[in-house]
Amino acid sequence: MKKKPVEVTIRELEDILERYLDTDNSINYAVKILGHPGVGKSAIVKEIARRKNFHFIDTRLAFKENIDLGGYPVPDHDRKQMIYYRPRFIPPESVPAGRDGIVWFLDEANRAHPTVIQTLFQIITEKTCGEHPLPEKTSIILAGNLGEGDNTTVTEFDDSALDGRLAIFHLRPTTSDWLEWAARSGIHESIRQYISLFPDRLWDEANINPNPRGWHQVSQALTLSYGLDTGEALTRYLVDNRDNSLEKMIVSLVGTVAGSDFIMQVSTPRLITTRDVIFGDEDALGKMTGGNMPVEDVLWALSGAVSYFRDKSVAWRGNPGPGGHRELGNFLRFLGNARADMRVSFLFMLIRECGLLTHIPDALGTINDVEERGSLREKLDAAIPS
Repeated sequence: MKKKPVEVTIRELEDILERYLDTDNSINYAVKILGHPGVGKSAIVKEIARRKNFHFIDTRLAFKENIDLGGYPVPDHDRKQMIYYRPRFIPPESVPAGRDGIVWFLDEANRAHPTVIQTLFQIITEKTCGEHPLPEKTSIILAGNLGEGDNTTVTEFDDSALDGRLAIFHLRPTTSDWLEWAARSGIHESIRQYISLFPDRLWDEANINPNPRGWHQVSQALTLSYGLDTGEALTRYLVDNRDNSLEKMIVSLVGTVAGSDFIMQVSTPRLITTRDVIFGDEDALGKMTGGNMPVEDVLWALSGAVSYFRDKSVAWRGNPGPGGHRELGNFLRFLGNARADMRVSFLFMLIRECGLLTHIPDALGTINDVEERGSLREKLDAAIPS
């Protein structure tokens, strides 16, 4: 039976990998990471290797054949035998000087040829690649894309013996984890601010784009290609240079919806954000209640909040807890002050897509003002079809 991957966040995966490397490869299993393209699998493994002072080797199995792993055969005339020279892309015979071990990262394992997949069994179980033994402190980490809905070609294999030697995880990045990583990695401040305000724009699991890799690429384009190191510099550039090539570059990397909204938010910020809704910003709620806010801004913020709760509902596993109920209560406060048609639409989305109907009473209970709570309950009751 094929082993099912266990869902993990970035923080959980980092902890798992650090503990795995600490064993100096004395453990009898390898780690395999699955996830949609661009969610940061390789970046996380490389960062952990750097943190642990391990020599990092990145091998893309989709471009390798079985003979590549074993090495090129050459004749040994004295012994009248064929020998195989060690491939340059596999771990060297010993750990490089000044390093505490080796991480051999075998990416795109799900796109590898079936004969290569069989070689993985030897690498993991015998710590040998062809005729070449691996150094003692060589940790094997595999990665692959999910292949559903993301146009990824997947090599299907069901080897229970190999699965039995793998700890398999499905990486699902959370916004908070990604923002911590982004701050450490020098991601452009405007991108970090935008994702903190609109957390649903980090990645679109259904359509793959935008995704964390795309935002990383936008950051590189801003700093390396255009020399815009600060948020102030980016805003000034966008305001002073209408119809510029940078806007086309951003859209090409993260898609039309996220890219265009990022550009607009940097140059002419919206009056309300998804973050305002989730964390209950009183100033934003006051402006919305007073009718001093464009409908488009309200729609965008509420839509982002629904996407946020859709992702959160998976992590909550049916139990949002006090923090989740408070966030949901904040959303309901904003929703209750929206137009009647918007209340019906977004409440229906909250029920259908997030499965949070039974938690609405607990969410309303987090609202301290008794009069506001009663008024809001009446509006929501009217919006829910009988």
